[in-house]
Amino acid sequence: MAARQDQGLVFTLIAFVILFIVAFVAAYVGWKSYGESETHVAELQNQLNSANSAVAKNQGEKEQLATWMGVGQFDSVEDVEKTVQQDMTHYGANFDESRRSYRNIVEYLAKENESISSRLATATDKLKQTNDRLLAVEAEKEKQVAQYGAQMKAAGEDAAAQRASFKKDRDSLEAKKQELLDNLAQQEAKYEKQITDLNTQLKDVRENLTKSERAKDNLLAEVSKSADSFEVPDGRIAWVNQDGTVWINLGSADALRRQITFSVLGADNQDPAKAESKGSIEVTKVLGDHMAEAHITADDPRDPILTGDQIYSQVWHRGKKLRFALCGIIDLDGDGHSDMKMARDLIELNGGVVDAYLDDDGTVQGEITVNTRYLVLGTFPQEARQAAMQTGWETMSSDAKTNGVEVITLDKFLNQIGYAPDDRMVRLGAGARAADFPPQPEAGAIPSGPRGAMPFRPRSPKKTAPSTSSGRSIRFSP
Repeated sequence: MAARQDQGLVFTLIAFVILFIVAFVAAYVGWKSYGESETHVAELQNQLNSANSAVAKNQGEKEQLATWMGVGQFDSVEDVEKTVQQDMTHYGANFDESRRSYRNIVEYLAKENESISSRLATATDKLKQTNDRLLAVEAEKEKQVAQYGAQMKAAGEDAAAQRASFKKDRDSLEAKKQELLDNLAQQEAKYEKQITDLNTQLKDVRENLTKSERAKDNLLAEVSKSADSFEVPDGRIAWVNQDGTVWINLGSADALRRQITFSVLGADNQDPAKAESKGSIEVTKVLGDHMAEAHITADDPRDPILTGDQIYSQVWHRGKKLRFALCGIIDLDGDGHSDMKMARDLIELNGGVVDAYLDDDGTVQGEITVNTRYLVLGTFPQEARQAAMQTGWETMSSDAKTNGVEVITLDKFLNQIGYAPDDRMVRLGAGARAADFPPQPEAGAIPSGPRGAMPFRPRSPKKTAPSTSSGRSIRFSP
């Protein structure tokens, strides 16, 4: 509202100034026209006076000429003629020879006098009209000035009222502003005190955390230096059959399931983390509460699996699910490619839980917590395109250290759960390896093997030959 009234006042003042300028210009133009008319009238009056003198002179000469034939009293004809010629030359030079006479000159002067009088009357009328218009303009100007003065007075009163209202509102706002500033100062003081208290508490927490970190590091160092570990065997071999079948003292009451694999330790080894595995078995049938049948998946003829040997799985524990995290390139079948999903399925198949794992794009899926038991480290990603996986490796390693999670290698993990890959994947195309395709002898060539025999496929250590009972085979992957 105040802004519109101020704009109206400004527009009113501008209109007043414009009208004043217009009136001033009109008055100036009228005054100038009036001055020019007076000058013209004076000039005409002078011309009139001259014409009157000439008329008087001509009239005298006429009387004299009438008396003395139009010449001086004592002038001769020659003098008169000379005088006439002189007069005609002087006064009638602009006349034609046939019209040079005193009468024509007098008539001309009379007409000229009449014309001057007419122009003078016209100029007088114009001057009167100009004065009338000027008076009308002055009257209109006075009227408009009075009107604008009244409007200005009203606008001033309105502006004064608006200023008073604005001052009242501003005083109210200033009071509220001061009140808010006081409240803000109080809140800032309160928050400063809270921040100081929180900083003190944070300092104490950090000191306690530092002490806890040191105690944890010392404890982990002592555990790593200790000759013994906290791991214990999960069961033992109750009976061994010569066909590669064994029976163990675990069953349905122990939450045992088929396809769970165990590593086999010597009967006198009570620390699975320090003992050397002598083979592995895989559960094929659950026969009772504490009885199950298993198949030997790997053994060493020099140290065969015997009755009384201990069995241990790093994934499966009686009545308890162990939690794992997987990091790096998890290659189970030795083909140079990650088998992260197969490793996760293997852990879950054996009753474990995967809390976190490193995806192929470097994303850490899940979270390592204090409940995570092991962080299994595969191969470190060393290629430049695997920068994201390298960052994920560092993140998971740091989280494992923070939460006190034990870190083991992939080989140790597979050895302790007794896993041996049955299938070897041979890739074709861009991912093919030369080692998967050894050279073959040409047709008709003499065998180059010992005693003329054909060359044999090399055997993997600690693995039996492929058979239908073990289910091993060679798979080709595009």
